[in-house]
Amino acid sequence: MEDLIRILIFSDNHGDKDNISRIIDKNQPLDRIISLGDSEMREKELTDLGIFGVKGNYPFEPKFPYELDYTFFNWRILFVHGHLYRVKSGLTKLLQKAYYEKFDLVCFGHTHRTFLEDIEDIIMLNPGSLSSWRSNENPTYAIIELSEEKCVITIKNVFENVIKQYEKVKGNDIRKFR
Repeated sequence: MEDLIRILIFSDNHGDKDNISRIIDKNQPLDRIISLGDSEMREKELTDLGIFGVKGNYPFEPKFPYELDYTFFNWRILFVHGHLYRVKSGLTKLLQKAYYEKFDLVCFGHTHRTFLEDIEDIIMLNPGSLSSWRSNENPTYAIIELSEEKCVITIKNVFENVIKQYEKVKGNDIRKFR
């Protein structure tokens, strides 16, 4: 059996604690839980739930960094909120950072819209918004499953419907969207 790391990613829940509890409970076991900012929750509330995070454009996470950089197996991942890269106007600045700093996957929020594409061999992921009142979509989040050779990303809504799914094998140019 291959080693597997499961990461739950959410963004922009804007105080919706019920949806956080719901998705954590439904997706166990989890190795990491990451908030991409604008939780409108105090840092202690998030860390008490085992959630790491980045600072968004709402001032509730004062001690959180603006960026997190993790490497799991041989996958290098950047976590940001996105407002400092002006992602509502496009992904150029964020893609440039990812390309020059050699990230395999970039997770960002801020737009409240799901996004999942492989651009120039960099996977760009926005899990959407976990808040029901700030988006035209149902509240959404993402699960990233990583092994040494494979990355599988699934964006779901809080009703557990799969919205988007993507699989990439490291070293091969095998990519699958569903």
